Amino acid sequence: MTEDTPTSLARWVGALESELGLPAGSVDVTEVLDLARDAAHRVARPAAPVTAYVVGYARGLAAAQGTAADDAADRAARLALAWEPTATEAP
Repeated sequence: MTEDTPTSLARWVGALESELGLPAGSVDVTEVLDLARDAAHRVARPAAPVTAYVVGYARGLAAAQGTAADDAADRAARLALAWEPTATEAP
């Protein structure tokens, strides 16, 4: 029997936060899923995990440098939503 997806996802994210030393509740799952959806639908399916990773990387670098990158997901989502494929790229 499989677990209910939202419950399973919440448990998984909680376990990841704990394992990686992040504060509980620090991952905005809705934000990540929305960003992944925008990248997958407007750019290409493989862009979803890559975009989520790059936004996390940007936020991590900013935190290490003592600067803010709270808008990284919003900026990436805007870029994805405005993305226009070239003639040689599949829609």
